[in-house]
Amino acid sequence: MWLLVSGVVVALPSRAAEAEEDRRGEIVETIPVRPLEPEDETRETEEPLELAPMKVTGELLTRDANRTVSSVSVHDGLEIERGTAQDVYDVIAATPNASLDDSDYGVGGMTLRGIGSYGASGSGAYAAYGTSSAVVVDGVGLPRSALSYADLSAFDLETVEILRGPQSTGLGRNAMAGAVIINTVAPEPAFDFMPRLRGRFTRGDENLHQYAGAVEATLWPEKLALRLVHDDRADDGDIVNATRDEDDWARRDSSTTRLRVRLQPGGVDGRYDALLSLADFSHYRGSRYVPLSEEYSRVALANAPQDYDNHSRLAALEQRFRLSERWAVRAVSAYIRSETVSRYDTDYGASDSGGTRQQENAKAVSQELRFEFTGEALQASFGAYYYRDENSDATSGYIDITGSLDANGLCALTILCAVPLGRVNYASRNPAEVEDIAAFGEFDWSLTERLTFTAGLRLDRERNERVIATSYDGNTTIYAAAVRLLVAAGALPPEETIVVSREFSEVLPKVAVSYELFEDWFLGVGYAEGYRPGGDGYNQVSGRYFSFDSERTGNYELSFKGRHAPWRLQAALNLFYTEWNDMQIQLGEGTDNYMGNAGPAYIHGGELELRWRPLSSLQVVGGYGETHGRFGSGVVTADDVDLSGNRLPKAPEYSGVLALEWSPWGGLMIRPEVQWTGTAAANSDNQPQHELPSYRLLNLAVRWHVGRVGFYVVGTNLDDEHFRRDANNYSVGGGDVVSLGEGRRLAGGVEFEF
Repeated sequence: MWLLVSGVVVALPSRAAEAEEDRRGEIVETIPVRPLEPEDETRETEEPLELAPMKVTGELLTRDANRTVSSVSVHDGLEIERGTAQDVYDVIAATPNASLDDSDYGVGGMTLRGIGSYGASGSGAYAAYGTSSAVVVDGVGLPRSALSYADLSAFDLETVEILRGPQSTGLGRNAMAGAVIINTVAPEPAFDFMPRLRGRFTRGDENLHQYAGAVEATLWPEKLALRLVHDDRADDGDIVNATRDEDDWARRDSSTTRLRVRLQPGGVDGRYDALLSLADFSHYRGSRYVPLSEEYSRVALANAPQDYDNHSRLAALEQRFRLSERWAVRAVSAYIRSETVSRYDTDYGASDSGGTRQQENAKAVSQELRFEFTGEALQASFGAYYYRDENSDATSGYIDITGSLDANGLCALTILCAVPLGRVNYASRNPAEVEDIAAFGEFDWSLTERLTFTAGLRLDRERNERVIATSYDGNTTIYAAAVRLLVAAGALPPEETIVVSREFSEVLPKVAVSYELFEDWFLGVGYAEGYRPGGDGYNQVSGRYFSFDSERTGNYELSFKGRHAPWRLQAALNLFYTEWNDMQIQLGEGTDNYMGNAGPAYIHGGELELRWRPLSSLQVVGGYGETHGRFGSGVVTADDVDLSGNRLPKAPEYSGVLALEWSPWGGLMIRPEVQWTGTAAANSDNQPQHELPSYRLLNLAVRWHVGRVGFYVVGTNLDDEHFRRDANNYSVGGGDVVSLGEGRRLAGGVEFEF
């Protein structure tokens, strides 16, 4: 296979020309090198534009977006490229009721409808075996260590689907809050070998650059095709470090290479279809945290490195075999390796009090076998799933002995605090193994021409295990005595190795009803449940064994979606109410903290999204969402912090986006965009100094194309809005720190397609 790949890497085609003809009737023209072109006015009045809805592939059954009761925002990949997004993370951040998280724990994620990836209390990564939201790339789910650090390029994508609300019936563990489904462009065997090429070159502020290209070719007419994509992006960031004299403290360096191979031995109408997907992602990102005192100067003071570095490799083989006109079988085999290294300064300041290095190496395999039935009144999908994950979670670092003794009130016991005592070097290992087996099914039953009933169920059984171990050494002869003092005081865990494990089962139902109230307008109501796995743990400092159960969400959904062809309008409204039970939060007092369950929390809100094309040369794309989530009564966390009635952390009260795509004449497209984000509490304690204020971002993209070559200029945050991504006081010294959003940035370049 690799000999075959190396022989054709110079000639892989795109489906752009064919796709242009197939999609010309849709509400959005999707060829990035050719903006909206004015249409013949006679045709506009006599033949209204066909509004073909997007497909949703992230559920067990593929449906038109208008007929899906679930709340899902479908972003066409080439429409994304017409905007200003640098990667899929930018797409998520611009989606109503979806936002990105930042954390100085060395973990990150997203918040969907008020539920963060790592729990409600801001410490959900501690002892966690999973996340509340899933990211799936070409059928491969990213592991915890890669959730927000893998490079998710926005170049050459088919669609990005952001599903808000529980998706555990279809995706199982890690989809309690929702999921992001990324489908890259797949090769399509053509009638001839003729290769196709598209590319992009970008330069901008802060030494920003991008070099991206895609090539595709048919190797065996109508039977075998390949597509190769590479995207390289980097910039120096806009935060300097005065202590280390680095003006690229928040730099980013990303690289993505994807290869997809499609085999259809019987041609496009044959029974067998195989799609092999291989990907290699690299992503380095510097920290955006600065002390609160330096928030507006945007100056970091950390003396130790503070950054994140991920390298992920994915492989998936999707095979489909049509058994008959109504029956088909689908098998998806997936493999992933992910290595994430995160480093951070424990006090965020110039003093050398300590530094930490975390490394999460994940290796996972999965196999899904699914049978699909398509009848006149019934569509169904059912099958089985197996998943195995090995996560090597290790932490190492150092602490200053004198500073640690003083911080824990131990200097009164010894005169040694008057002199430098050197460092204690520590290392801890927390490797975990997860094995998951599930059986699932879902069907759509058309009771009448207008009424459809949907039901789904997943039976999930999981076993997980974790090893907890700690060791020390030092750079002075006094370190052993200092370690004994700090262990006795509960400031450090003892040197030991502990193994904990857990098994449990979950039943995850889903029901929905959709009724075509008017032509092409559907009213739906549904209920679905989701979960994040629990497990066992051990606190080495206090010697406490603990168990925490799965946390669950029950979500009630009301939807109204449709399209009106004469007005060239598509709209989707979703209202929801979610009860979040058995929340995994940190309990206990002082150093005797542990993961447990509490709750509930209650969340309600909704999303409205629309596309409207009032003129042939003008399209309006917009969305607005509100989320109101609060902890219920009696939710008490570590050190008796009562969260009752508090807002859920990292959950903006509202978020919205409005973009215009205007083509005043052929070849020119002007796309202004405004994003709004409401206030949010950074942490579950809702302290006012950690509030995340509301902000507004103004972006603009201007593209001018002549034939197959185009030039463009893009700008983000044009009015240089100052905004926070996070705020807390988790540094060793107790000082407040903030993570800052990016300031104004301009870039330009050239793109082409042949």
